[in-house]
Amino acid sequence: MMHTRASTLHLCPRIGDTLVSNLRAPLFTVVEDTSPGTHDTLIAACDPQRYKELGVEKWEEHGSCSENCVLALKEINERSGLKGKRAIGSDVTVNTVPAPLNLFMNIPWTKDGDVSFEAPMTKRGDYIKLRAERDVVVVMSACPQDVLSINGGKPMVAHFVVESSSPDDLAEAKRKAEEAEAILSKARSRMSSGGQSPGTTKKEDAKREAANQAPKNPSLDHPNVKSPTNNPRPGKKPPRKLEKRGSTSAARSASTSAKA
Repeated sequence: MMHTRASTLHLCPRIGDTLVSNLRAPLFTVVEDTSPGTHDTLIAACDPQRYKELGVEKWEEHGSCSENCVLALKEINERSGLKGKRAIGSDVTVNTVPAPLNLFMNIPWTKDGDVSFEAPMTKRGDYIKLRAERDVVVVMSACPQDVLSINGGKPMVAHFVVESSSPDDLAEAKRKAEEAEAILSKARSRMSSGGQSPGTTKKEDAKREAANQAPKNPSLDHPNVKSPTNNPRPGKKPPRKLEKRGSTSAARSASTSAKA
């Protein structure tokens, strides 16, 4: 949802807004909304730890939207025979569920930056209509939140309808799909270029790489190596090394003994 907010500049999606992926590719466009438009894009999907945080006694047994998402993806893959990396959402766990679009969820905010969980403003029969801009897999969860007031203290079932596209919708979806493919092509091109910096040529990157691999000045890494900074100035003799007095006396004694 953070990518969508950056694109639409809206905290709540409005009619005409297009929801995008983390690659900025269009996913859905809001085409109709009979509700007051209180849809949340800030709050994460509820999970077992959230109900533990709220003080639910048997929190590990309480249903959650995150678990519903994982279970729904598992069912889709089992029905489709998809396994491993080919499975839809194979990397999604209860703790890594994507940021959700919380339809009809009333999360008002203040100018001071405070948010709160409030009762829904919708009425029975309200709906929102989204146009898919590409092939998508949608997981819809009827939120089981019964601790706070966001569901009016009484979670309800949720309904959805998948409609056939009109000719105008198909034409618009084709245009959006072409835009998405262009974005994805650029992303794949950057990945296949071996990390080449944007706006530079391979020749410039090669020069930069050669400069990085050039031998460094050893005096910078090893302060004991002679360099202009620790050598005497030109024309000056290096200072004579002083011997320890005890060592000099011992040497004289040894010399005297030898002569004797």
